[in-house]
Amino acid sequence: MHDKRFYDSALALIEGDAVEMAMHMLVGQLHSAKAEPARWQTARQAYLDHPLRDAMLEDPYIARCVNKPRGYAGDAELIDMIYDQRLPAETSARGQRFFNQSMAFPTSNAVRQRRDLAEQLVGGAARSGQRILSLACGHFREGDPLIGQDLSHITLVDQDALSLAVVRQRHGAAVNCHEANVFSFLRSAAARGERFDLIYTLGLTDYLDDRAMALLHRMVGAVLAPGGTFLLANFMPGHLSIGWIEAVMDWHLIYREPEELAGFARAGGFEPKTWHDPTGAIAWCRMQRP
Repeated sequence: MHDKRFYDSALALIEGDAVEMAMHMLVGQLHSAKAEPARWQTARQAYLDHPLRDAMLEDPYIARCVNKPRGYAGDAELIDMIYDQRLPAETSARGQRFFNQSMAFPTSNAVRQRRDLAEQLVGGAARSGQRILSLACGHFREGDPLIGQDLSHITLVDQDALSLAVVRQRHGAAVNCHEANVFSFLRSAAARGERFDLIYTLGLTDYLDDRAMALLHRMVGAVLAPGGTFLLANFMPGHLSIGWIEAVMDWHLIYREPEELAGFARAGGFEPKTWHDPTGAIAWCRMQRP
């Protein structure tokens, strides 16, 4: 009952044109509820059953994540929304205000900062001729500054054919695309004796359980060249939007602290360096062989 009254109040604020206030209140309420396991499922279900949910779906970012047109949350088109912050033409005025707030959240800033760091790293590696492997590459937006260049030394892997179609549209035949499950590709690459100087993934591990994480590190180790680098980014627990992402966006991630990422790295035979981004939302782990 307490949750329903809160959502009633939030909806009343929205209908009274206090959209931004309502969204900030909702983020805080859901963050607080998420921190209490005994309370969380009740609070989340109360939101799903409330008319407030339909109002929030006017935000095209939220709607795409909830509706999952490609069958999963966090697809490359959704990530492009965060990067480009461009609205579909048919978005309502209220939906635009929702969207503007969603794009200003620390988690959205974290995703853009993640792309920026990867852009610097990949650009430098590409210019020096390193063999690069991107796992679960999406639209490879960190490669935008390289459009028009010879990228034959870059290999991109994603199981979403639509994502790779966008990459080919941007880069033509200049880059090697493989439509494959990441683990299947790594197994085949190891069998072929392929080696890469830089292997990275920006969002894959947010969906991998601990067993799959350990396997990923072992399989990457089999194709990483001597002196090579393995880099990954993973959302951290406790960030401000954690309840919002799960309840409002129906987007379920596996969160990890930097220390956890370092543990997987060491177990896989790597020397890790970990840090978190300025927003406190994303942890990074950069790994090399001893």
